[in-house]
Amino acid sequence: MNRYDVIIIGAGITGLMTAYKLAHHDLKIIVVEANPEPGWGVSKGHAAVVHVVQLPFSSKKSKMAREGNKMMEDICRELGVRLERTSTLIVATKIHHLLALPFMALYLRLNLGRDFPVKLRGRRYLRHEEPNLTERALGAIEIYGYGVVDSFDLIYALYEFSAANGAEFLFGERVIDVEIGNDEIKVKTDKDRLLTSNFLVNAGGLWADEIAGLTGDEITFELGKGVILVFDRRQTKRLISPAYLKPDPKTKGGAIMFTVEGRGLWGPNLRTAKNKEDVTVEEEDIKALTDKFGPLLKEDLGISIKAYAGIRPIPPENDFRITYSSRSRRIVHILGTESPAYTASPAIAEKVVSMLASSGLRLVPKKKVFPREPFPRIRDNPEGGKGEIVCLCSMVTEEEIREAVRRGSKTLQGVMFRTGAGMGICQGGRCMAEIVRIIAEELGTDVEEVTLRGGNTWIVRK
Repeated sequence: MNRYDVIIIGAGITGLMTAYKLAHHDLKIIVVEANPEPGWGVSKGHAAVVHVVQLPFSSKKSKMAREGNKMMEDICRELGVRLERTSTLIVATKIHHLLALPFMALYLRLNLGRDFPVKLRGRRYLRHEEPNLTERALGAIEIYGYGVVDSFDLIYALYEFSAANGAEFLFGERVIDVEIGNDEIKVKTDKDRLLTSNFLVNAGGLWADEIAGLTGDEITFELGKGVILVFDRRQTKRLISPAYLKPDPKTKGGAIMFTVEGRGLWGPNLRTAKNKEDVTVEEEDIKALTDKFGPLLKEDLGISIKAYAGIRPIPPENDFRITYSSRSRRIVHILGTESPAYTASPAIAEKVVSMLASSGLRLVPKKKVFPREPFPRIRDNPEGGKGEIVCLCSMVTEEEIREAVRRGSKTLQGVMFRTGAGMGICQGGRCMAEIVRIIAEELGTDVEEVTLRGGNTWIVRK
């Protein structure tokens, strides 16, 4: 039996951000994750946008997203994670939408304040600033304060920082039982491991309802699936979204977006998922995205290279639920972490840490905190790059592949997420075999032993 001050269940963005905050203090922490690597649950299907607008403005998720937005830049700077600030244009292509823009802008200004400026833009501005925008664009509202972040690097940076500062991680083990005592909590995993702690944080994401059930609490989620279409290059300078007069409270409606690597994104849409494993992409998803966003642009769309889906847990109140367990104030549940939980994660983590402190957790700052070593990339520093380029589409070297394995990736998917290899226009068609060979060599095993994402997801068989 191993004893800890805090057990965190779930190594998604909220669990990792909580570990990151706690790792600045003199505590013994362990994070338990069912997947082979961090961030492979809800966080994996993210669009990597740092949001501003989330309706309704009075909701917890809206307030915490704006709080987290303001914290994100400092965190990314500390961890060496790329973040590009930008703005969003809410574009009117119909006359009645254009007439409504001044009223929409006033509403946004009243709720966003000075932290996130709002400006009305006319056709001349749009033609000059966004030449790929449709000629039918009549005007727009521009909202400042958005950003795009290197999503996977942030996930791994939080993990690496926390590990460097004493947090332990247990991957590939699922929590199957929680026993609550007067002054301790016992957690059992499916590998027959027993962990004991003073406090427990349920950051289980899509499975947080099941963890809550183990503690005697009950919550049900609606499973919302969103699909994102990926293009070989970005199509706009800013994020672009069509104007709506009746927005859906369960979604921001999606946008034309881009990544820090310079790829274009459209989406997400929102529809009900069949189950927690339903990340399929169907023809109707692609049609919905192209019908919605295609008319906003001219013909220079680039090449669509892939589509992926993510699932979000939507609670009955359609809002974050960050609360103590009904059984014990030593247990904190982070529930309903749908979009924009990625943006809100710093604020969520601060609230969780504050709740733990109110329940008796002693927070003694460490005298020395070790920094996270940024991941070296030849595309960021061409002169400092090492090794032969393996992935031409994403400019990834052999040394970067090996470094990903040294930092803990043991699967092809883990290496792809850490490095971006195989995620370019050819989707690994030219480099996948070489990447698998390098992973096997670095692990000291045969290529037949390398899997896509663990378990029986084999890639090569004799």
